[in-house]
Amino acid sequence: MQNAYKWMGGKSSPRLSQVYREWACILGGDITGPFIAASSFEEFAAALSAHYMIPGTTLAEFMREESLISHAPSGSNLNEGQWSTNRLLMGSYLALSLAWSQAQSGKLIRGRAEVVRNGAEGLRLTYTEALFGREVAMDGAVICDGRTAQSMAICRETGRCYLFALCVPSPPANLIAGLFSGSALHDFGARPCASRILFIRNHLVESSFDHGRCTYFEPSPALISHALAEAGYRSENERLGSAVHLRRFLIATDRTGLLEATPARVAELALMLDRMSPS
Repeated sequence: MQNAYKWMGGKSSPRLSQVYREWACILGGDITGPFIAASSFEEFAAALSAHYMIPGTTLAEFMREESLISHAPSGSNLNEGQWSTNRLLMGSYLALSLAWSQAQSGKLIRGRAEVVRNGAEGLRLTYTEALFGREVAMDGAVICDGRTAQSMAICRETGRCYLFALCVPSPPANLIAGLFSGSALHDFGARPCASRILFIRNHLVESSFDHGRCTYFEPSPALISHALAEAGYRSENERLGSAVHLRRFLIATDRTGLLEATPARVAELALMLDRMSPS
């Protein structure tokens, strides 16, 4: 209860994604755990009003109180808190996505990603793959609105632009997932392509992360599980079970013509990784 008061007062946020997931189950409707974790007070109030008959006078009073809290003087910068969005996104990641090359059709690509500070307040994403014997790297600034993070990265080798449209994670942020789009690198026609992509937090020291394995591989749950183990995730049985769901997310089987990464689906995958996380 004490922690709930701190959360409502804007002094801290729950660290476990399961807290937000449970609140989403209680509230119902289309409200998801990641939305609760990242939304502003106004967005949260509007979402509740869409499902429940909340008097306008009640919302106005709550908004007045929230405004007083958010504008109260503070000795610390809230944007630099341990669970601020910027701090959550920063780190080293194992990256998994579907191969775009026609010669490697049906395979996955294992890459690596890193999110670091870009100046005083911004972030920068660097994504790297090792394809056909050479390393391909791209980087760009990250723009985040609290619920989504986007980066227009430029390939250092070709100068082409690639868009990352990602869901901002709930604490403790073991997974960032979304869509990756651009033009196929190793393709005569430079086909415009898009796929889902997973950034899975690496819990090992950077020097122990095997960069030489950042290339194509068969989409078997055993190989995905092995990649998770090399990123520091425990429990072989749980890794294998999670690998099946990660594979299913990456290899879309629907025929609607729309490629998407819904926050609810991403939250389910994130919870699996949270349970195996060593931290």
